[in-house]
Amino acid sequence: MRPAAEACMSHIPGSEISGPDADPIFRVLLDSTPPAVTGDEAQALLALHWGVEGAAESLPCERDTTFRIRTDGPGYTLKFANPAEPAAGTNLQTEALLWLERQAPDLRAPHVVAARDGRHEVPVTLPDGRTSVARLLSWVEGTPLAHVGAGPQTAAQIGDLAARLGLALRDFRHEAAAHEILWDIRHAARLLPLVEALPDTPLRERLHAELDRFETRVLPCLRGLRWQVVHNDMNHHNLLVDPTDPGRVTGVLDFGDMVKTPLIVDVAVAASYLIHGAPDPVAPILRMVGAYHRVVPLRRSELVLLRDLIVARLMTSVVISRTRARLYPQNAAYILRNHDAALDGLARFAALPPGAVTEAFVHVLR
Repeated sequence: MRPAAEACMSHIPGSEISGPDADPIFRVLLDSTPPAVTGDEAQALLALHWGVEGAAESLPCERDTTFRIRTDGPGYTLKFANPAEPAAGTNLQTEALLWLERQAPDLRAPHVVAARDGRHEVPVTLPDGRTSVARLLSWVEGTPLAHVGAGPQTAAQIGDLAARLGLALRDFRHEAAAHEILWDIRHAARLLPLVEALPDTPLRERLHAELDRFETRVLPCLRGLRWQVVHNDMNHHNLLVDPTDPGRVTGVLDFGDMVKTPLIVDVAVAASYLIHGAPDPVAPILRMVGAYHRVVPLRRSELVLLRDLIVARLMTSVVISRTRARLYPQNAAYILRNHDAALDGLARFAALPPGAVTEAFVHVLR
């Protein structure tokens, strides 16, 4: 580690590099078998606690167990949180959704439905004795962007949505907001033990070089940036478009990776999913960043880090998905849904001259 990065990291909690056995940030990643709940059990719990009758249809999910509840109306989503996730982390998501419902009702995101007794979270004892937190959310109509592909205006619309969501969350506070999750790319250096385990030598060497650059150029600068709670997972499976107008982004799902982190991290995460399939990897990012900047003006200190933060997200997607797919082969297809796009993005975007890419991003300010 370079001296400058080491000095900065001493001021950033949880930035040390250590192995999976010692580092608590890996706990949920490695010990997170989704709770075992059948459709019949879900329907019974739904009727008992919410007084809702409906048919439960299992949905693919990486850490939680999730059902679509079909009713005569729009329906619901019933989620059972992974028992390995601290209750405060689940409550962070719940309170953020309630906050958005009050502060930004125009944003199309799930609404939390109160149980009969007024609770928004209902503890449930699983057959294996573990406890899960059940939550009922409104079903948000729309087609996942991943199913239709990005159009000419998609990048700008994502930037506008991300900025409006970030603006709505600016004053949101929660005791668990600063929790440590490996999907928060400010912790990218802690991926090292997982990188070391990769059998692909050329990929491992490329990731080593980028992690070294991240430690040297990014970590020393994070503390001075704007920090707030952000969505942190605007991948194209979590963004909805109008089924009658696939070019129009209408909503956002899955607040499970929310965290307090530098604001520019949220921009980098959204940008990382625009690269795959784009003839020019930088062009859609510039459209997204430009739209974001029109709603929430970005700063030079943030934009000079954007290239490396995008690469950090691509690395994180590749490394975590490979690790989890190896641990949970029965769920590998879902876990790896973004892997190939991230690997392609890493190969194409990271190969561009970093200085030229950064100059293009900073040009947004002019």
